[in-house]
Order: sequence, then structure tokens, then C-alpha cells
Amino acid sequence: MSTIDERLSALDIALPDVMPAVVDGYVPAFAPFVRIGDQIQLSGRLGKKDGKPLCGKVGEEISLEEGKFAARGVAIE
Repeated sequence: MSTIDERLSALDIALPDVMPAVVDGYVPAFAPFVRIGDQIQLSGRLGKKDGKPLCGKVGEEISLEEGKFAARGVAIE
């Protein structure tokens, strides 16, 4: 097992084999991410909770913890 695989395992992160569709049957016509220096800009992904979109403004409609959960899920996808 590589160091990367060990680190992901320690963080309880299982990467999907392929990027899941945002919506069933939808095929994106854009790059899902762009790397700029040491940052990655993500596009076209939705935060989900129990398989349903998690929508709202952090601190108003959703909590900070829900926002972190959604961001983590998007990054893993």
C-alpha cells in the first residue's frame, strides 16, 4: 500500500472508481476541476447528505458542520 493510500485510509476516505454523475444521466461538458498552483478549483459538483443535495448558505440555512461535510464529499468525488 502506498503512502497516499495509507493516508486516505487513515482519514476514512474511499475514492470512487469513476466520478459520479451530478444527476443520473447527466454528462458534464466541462473540466470538473482546474489546478492553479497548490489549489484546486472545483466545478459542477453538489454537496449531498444521504444522497440528496445539501443546499443553503452556511450559517443561515445549513450549519457550519453541514457545510464542512458537503465540502468534504465534493472534494472526495
